[in-house]
Amino acid sequence: MSKAGKVMRNVRKVMEKIDHGNRIITNIPAGMAAAGPPLGPMLGQHGINIAAFCKDFNERTKDIKEGIPLPTRVTVNPDRSYTIVIHKPPTTYYLKQAAGIQRGAMEPGNEVAGKITLKHLYEIAQIKSEDP
Repeated sequence: MSKAGKVMRNVRKVMEKIDHGNRIITNIPAGMAAAGPPLGPMLGQHGINIAAFCKDFNERTKDIKEGIPLPTRVTVNPDRSYTIVIHKPPTTYYLKQAAGIQRGAMEPGNEVAGKITLKHLYEIAQIKSEDP
């Protein structure tokens, strides 16, 4: 066996021992995290204190308009602690706001739901480029 093969086998063994924790990826409306479904059962499966999570999330999103969907990543550590990463709203939210509509076209490709200007598109791209 070559030297590179031995190194890779050792790297694989080390990587198997590392626990990266569980990750929950979901959209949560700003300021509206509640213990009920669907968020409560998702967090409960991983052993997170649901009330503390909801309070923490709502506190971190208090400056954002209530109800805006926020893509959220929750990493659950083995000791049941967690870290929350909150991203900016999805692009579809910004596009609907710029077009002044509530929902998209019922028949995509055949129906026009709304129109936006190039300036709107540029501003949305600038906002989303800051998102990690």
